[in-house]
Amino acid sequence: MAQELEFVKTFVELFHINAAFVIFFLCAHIILKMNKLDKSMVKARLFLNDTVLHQVWTSISIAGAAFTLSILLNLAGLYLPTKNIIKEYYLIEMTQFIFMMAFIYAIFSWYLFLASPGRKDFSQANT
Repeated sequence: MAQELEFVKTFVELFHINAAFVIFFLCAHIILKMNKLDKSMVKARLFLNDTVLHQVWTSISIAGAAFTLSILLNLAGLYLPTKNIIKEYYLIEMTQFIFMMAFIYAIFSWYLFLASPGRKDFSQANT
């Protein structure tokens, strides 16, 4: 059990490091791109294509729910007798993983929106 726990903790830490690099890169690129773009043109493109706005808000909502659930599980692990269940099934780690994936997806959707001005569908990255 101790080796398995160490593996999960190591995986989660490595995932957090990689996710932080991805988030930093995408956010830096978005900020640099926003400085070069006309703000009224971005607003007009958002008005005409609400797919990206829907994707971003959906993933941010999922990330917020996962973040809240992670905090509640931490709190429950401190004060309730369910501490062993939370640790045994890695519930906190799973909520952190869901949070990071949803947050990265939101940033990536915004990145694709700014990087490809003529794009109509943002559900696939290669088209």
